[in-house]
Amino acid sequence: MKTPASFLRTAIVAFSLLFSHMLYATTTHFMKIKPKQTAPTFTTQDVYGSSVNLADFKGQKVLLSFYRNVGCPVCNVRFHELQQEAAYFQSKGLVVLAVYESSAENMKHYLENDTVYAKMIPNPDLSIYSLYEVERSMGKLMKGMFHGAMGKMKKGKKLFKKKIKQDGSKDRVGADFLISEDGTIQTAYYGKYVGDHLPVSEIKQFLNR
Repeated sequence: MKTPASFLRTAIVAFSLLFSHMLYATTTHFMKIKPKQTAPTFTTQDVYGSSVNLADFKGQKVLLSFYRNVGCPVCNVRFHELQQEAAYFQSKGLVVLAVYESSAENMKHYLENDTVYAKMIPNPDLSIYSLYEVERSMGKLMKGMFHGAMGKMKKGKKLFKKKIKQDGSKDRVGADFLISEDGTIQTAYYGKYVGDHLPVSEIKQFLNR
């Protein structure tokens, strides 16, 4: 008969094998939208009801970023990181489109009449997420815990002016796309874990080509 200690060791080994498999599966980075292909176009509305058509930005460089939801503290850190570069992005003529699973109402609550550089796009029906094949992954959610997610959560919560409800998928993984003036994808970056985004340095390299 197995002792409680041997049962515990068996359980730990089984969990470790399962978790290792999950990490392996989620570390393999499959890009669905690929560089050099034409960026899938869409027409939608921003948080204030103004029309946004990706095709209208031909002739300009575009950063299309997919977040989880405006109540996500990890996303809040990333949003503030890009907002700090607003003056630089504006000087280079970069169009920034920020897509969230959140409702327009919740996004307005988050913005609280603040002026931000990005065009804020609510997409609760997930149509644009589907178009760009932005994934959900419990494995990548767990993997994020080993890549500073807890620290980002703590930092992101401090950046909120008030409590914002989370109205999206908890296992959504972010993605970033750099689109050139001719409407082609230059960089397709699917997060390797929750909280992983295209480095700002690579966005700046794109702007200076």
